[in-house]
Amino acid sequence: MATGTEKQRFERSIERLRSLGWKIQGPREIEHRGAGLIFSNRIDHYFGGNGELRENIPFNWALGMPSKVQAEFARENLVARIDLRSESGRGEGEVLAGRAGDSDLCRIAQSFRRLEELGYIAEPDFSYTNSSGWQDIHERSRGDTKAVFWNSQSHTDCFDTDGMLIDDMPIQWSGDPGEILTALRETGLTVDAPENSKVAFYIGPPEEETT
Repeated sequence: MATGTEKQRFERSIERLRSLGWKIQGPREIEHRGAGLIFSNRIDHYFGGNGELRENIPFNWALGMPSKVQAEFARENLVARIDLRSESGRGEGEVLAGRAGDSDLCRIAQSFRRLEELGYIAEPDFSYTNSSGWQDIHERSRGDTKAVFWNSQSHTDCFDTDGMLIDDMPIQWSGDPGEILTALRETGLTVDAPENSKVAFYIGPPEEETT
């Protein structure tokens, strides 16, 4: 599970985006070069003395994949509201107060954390295509590969602006299907297990109860 205060988790999300090449900017530092997030106020303004998020944190984004922003905050159990289907290459978003962990994306990201503890490379919104994702994983791993990930196009197609699933999403995998199935089912979402290693897992919205 994500640990620390909401402020600490927010800061870890920002540092990870930086490591992925995103430029994090204030209102007086705007440069339209490469992927970037722009915040209109000092980040401390939004947090209380105990590191709790007191109000939504608005931001602008440009020239990157908005799905990556949403996924990196979800790693830290934070909900980012963002238009995943913007055609202009830029837009607005906000990290939501009072919503910690309250999205399907957060629940899946936390199940990936549990798989990491079992030795998996577990990457939400890992790559633009499956083939580039597998190439990167094979470069990072040695010997037998244990991995789970989904690609950016699947993320854009299957999540809404708040990180709730609107369609069944394929998850690429290698490793022990039983371990993966157990972790994914802990989300409370609908999980379809593959019949063989050449078929993806699918995870979707929870089934509606019938009366």
